[in-house]
Amino acid sequence: MASRKLKIISISAGLLVVVLVAAAWSMWPRVEEVPAQLPEVSEEVSIPDLTLDAQGPLPALRLGDLDGQMVLLMIEGRESMTGGEGKQLHRAIARWQLPADVVAVTIGDAPAGAALMRKKIERDFLGPMRAEMRYPIYIDYGGRFAEALALPKGHLGVAVLDRSGELVFRHAGDLDEATLAELERLLGAEDPPPGPPVPSFGLAELDDARCREQTCALVFLDAKVARADIPGLEHGGFEGGPKQSFAQIAKPSVRLARVLTASWDRSEVAGVVVGEAEGWEVEGWPFVASDDRQVAATRAAFGIDAGAAGMVIVDEGRVAFAESGLIPFWRLGLAADILGIDPEAFSGRRKRDE
Repeated sequence: MASRKLKIISISAGLLVVVLVAAAWSMWPRVEEVPAQLPEVSEEVSIPDLTLDAQGPLPALRLGDLDGQMVLLMIEGRESMTGGEGKQLHRAIARWQLPADVVAVTIGDAPAGAALMRKKIERDFLGPMRAEMRYPIYIDYGGRFAEALALPKGHLGVAVLDRSGELVFRHAGDLDEATLAELERLLGAEDPPPGPPVPSFGLAELDDARCREQTCALVFLDAKVARADIPGLEHGGFEGGPKQSFAQIAKPSVRLARVLTASWDRSEVAGVVVGEAEGWEVEGWPFVASDDRQVAATRAAFGIDAGAAGMVIVDEGRVAFAESGLIPFWRLGLAADILGIDPEAFSGRRKRDE
């Protein structure tokens, strides 16, 4: 079925990616080899004049107008949008706090002919995507940025301009730990500070004492979620097409249920779910009725709005994540990073002192 071939959520590199947008890139198959060493940028290229035209709610963006600010450009191609390339960077971008004078922009590299589909791309892909991403996303119809920066087509390309507008960093493809550390240093990026100490609470099998000893997750549903409501699940999941699936995943509790039903190692995480499920469960985590007498006090303790969907993660005795309502995918990527939802790329949960 369409919903199984085009799953709404891919959990990788600690980031939840909207695969509806990846579907657009899959129509443009050009993928070049990543050279061992990137070619030099031509002296004839005027980087300050590189411009992205206005798109949707985003104004036109000319690089030369950003002098005095550091600019991070993340150019996405087929391999990064559909093949999982750049997992480490995407994971870090969900986590890093950047200085106020750093401008970060995502650019979808597309052939000039894709401009014929511009209205459809904006309506069906970019429109839903923008609210889910931390930083603005433009489409570069014709691929001028990748060409000007001598980056191979079809891959993740990363470039940094310093505050004087000089090109000081370029990379194509996956970033290894050393390259990612170099980028972090160059940008002046930092991990978020530790959250506040876990407040006093008790809910089902969890309380503040236990959550000082291990990672805990509390998930609050605002409505009953049946298996048939959840896109991307085999054996009884939601069977609608891409647009219908996106409408489903825009429901706060369905989005949280999709995270909970993904395959990931929960052995180091104690959890509890508030609300009602039908046809699915979370192994080892109890479900608690929304009207349980402990729920209101627990919501209040963590600042989760009464009756709203939400997620709380306590890590090393501190509140590392607490969100109510419809949680954007980039924020869920941060939650995934804390919980270690990336067994393929990383061998365990990331500790703050690593």
